[in-house]
Order: sequence, then structure tokens, then C-alpha cells
Amino acid sequence: MQTTDKTILRKSLRAKRRALSNAEQSAAADGLLQQLLTIEPFLNSQKVAMYLANDGEIAPSTVMSWMHAQKKQPFLPLVRQHNGRNTLVFAEAKKNIRYVENRYGISEPVVDEADLLQPENLDMVLLPLVGFDQSGNRIGMGGGFYDTTFEFLHGIAPEHRKPVLIGLAHECQKVEKIEAESWDIPLNIVVTDQHVHQLSR
Repeated sequence: MQTTDKTILRKSLRAKRRALSNAEQSAAADGLLQQLLTIEPFLNSQKVAMYLANDGEIAPSTVMSWMHAQKKQPFLPLVRQHNGRNTLVFAEAKKNIRYVENRYGISEPVVDEADLLQPENLDMVLLPLVGFDQSGNRIGMGGGFYDTTFEFLHGIAPEHRKPVLIGLAHECQKVEKIEAESWDIPLNIVVTDQHVHQLSR
């Protein structure tokens, strides 16, 4: 699949998830939590990064509420520049925390720099997908933020990774095949509102 093909597929899949109604999105958020609760590594994780949904992404908002109730620590990404590349650091999404929009129009928590968590200190990352296949190949938004941030996991078998990388998507975002790029970090599993996809490598 060439870059132009991925661009076309990305546009199509984004339109598909944006077409979901508010009621469908709310039901998907609840279903997502129920699927995650069947995953032992998720239940055993204390520090879990997630995201604030936009552009029709499946929302981990119910997951965050559950984590707060369980006295666990949800984290959200903040974009930073490192060696001329965009990368991510993470801030704990405490209840009643204040948010500001970054240059991409995405809300980020307002915290002291000293309180930011580096990616290697997370237990798990729930990351948004535009598309995925059964082999764990994925299409993101095209910015490469997660691939750059977690490039230290390259070459490490999924079962030995820390943090564990779980892709989140609506079931309608699954496609037959996506060509992997050399810089892509494969996922451990993909979770939708309907299934836990154990990936074939």
C-alpha cells in the first residue's frame, strides 16, 4: 500500500467514524470499557495513558472514570519537541484538572513540568487508531507521535514490553490489510467496543 493509498484509506475511515451518532459513540465508549475489563494486563496496570477523543475517535472517557473510581492513574499526552521531532510526555489526568488547547487544537492538562511522566514509566498505553488489520498493522493520523515516542520498544517482543501498547478503535475501522512501515511500532492487541483482537504476527 503506497502513501497515497494510505491517505485515501485514512480519509475514508475518518469519515466512517465521524458518521457515528452521539448515541452510537456513547454506547461504544461503554462497550470499550467492558472489553478492556476482560484483559488481565489492563486490570493489573496502575499508570495508563489514554487520550481525549476527537474527530470521531472511540472515547476512553468511561475508562477514565472507571480508573478514577479504582484509584488508578490515567494519563494524557502532551506534545513536546525533542531533537527536532514531535514526541509525547504524559500528565496525570486528575479529577477537576484544568486544560488548555495546544497548537493542534487538542486539549492538554495544565501541570508543572516536574510532574510529567516519561513514556517508559507507564504501564500501558491506550492509543487511538484510524485503521487496523488483524496483524496489528495500523494507520494513525499521520503525525508519527506515538512511533517516535515509543521507538525504544523496537525489537522487543510484545510480551516483554513496558509499557504495553493497546490500540483502540471502533469495530468499523478494521480493514483487511495495511502495509507496515519500518518505523511502525506493532501493537500488543487492538480493542474495540465489540472485540478484543488478539493479533496474528
